[in-house]
Amino acid sequence: MLKVLKKHHQSLLIAIDEVKETPEIVNLASIYQIMVLKKYSINMMMTGLPKNVSELQNNDVLTFLLRSGRVPLGPLDLFDIKYRYQKAFERGNKEINNTALMKMTKLTRGYAYAFQDLGYHVWQHSTDQVTDESIENSISSFKNDLFRNAYIKIISELSPVDRKFLFIMAHNDKNVVNISDIRKQMGKSSNYISQYRQRLMDSQVIIDAGYGKVAFSLPFMKDFLLEAEELYEIDN
Repeated sequence: MLKVLKKHHQSLLIAIDEVKETPEIVNLASIYQIMVLKKYSINMMMTGLPKNVSELQNNDVLTFLLRSGRVPLGPLDLFDIKYRYQKAFERGNKEINNTALMKMTKLTRGYAYAFQDLGYHVWQHSTDQVTDESIENSISSFKNDLFRNAYIKIISELSPVDRKFLFIMAHNDKNVVNISDIRKQMGKSSNYISQYRQRLMDSQVIIDAGYGKVAFSLPFMKDFLLEAEELYEIDN
């Protein structure tokens, strides 16, 4: 196929979402390297969690990927989320005031899936006007979708130590948690805790909330962890 494309002065772009270090991906990346060395016009674009991308780049046979361009993507811009909500409801002839827009925007915490899902549920729970009641009636379905479709998967891919770190955060009375409190409860050194703090930040589950402090980055993650701990009787 590449020979035919080259003959017609065409290029090939391979796009892969949710990339992980699987045998199939490793094999494809190896073939890609060979095709590049043979001067075929082929490019590959992959997206995935930072942790998964790093594992792939550091694979012993794929070190060439370390030279590839890497673009980190953070949360969606809150001003843009607010603007997109406003325009979407306006196009649907649904009236929405600034207070409701602000509430919806803050509920997403910049999480792309939350932005999409909350907008859908609020739309379904409103008629010609989006009210505070419309938003409140949407939260139960919104949380269920987050928990079932995203958070269970996210947590299942973390190590036991990662999860213990998060459960300690969830049981803290404050939304912003001191790293020193986590270190004391885990009984580990600062270097040990810093390693897992960085891992969870790379997985975009927590964020730096100031010197020596962290917070959950995803909406209702604390609620999810506490409910999951009780439902599945997780022993920490």
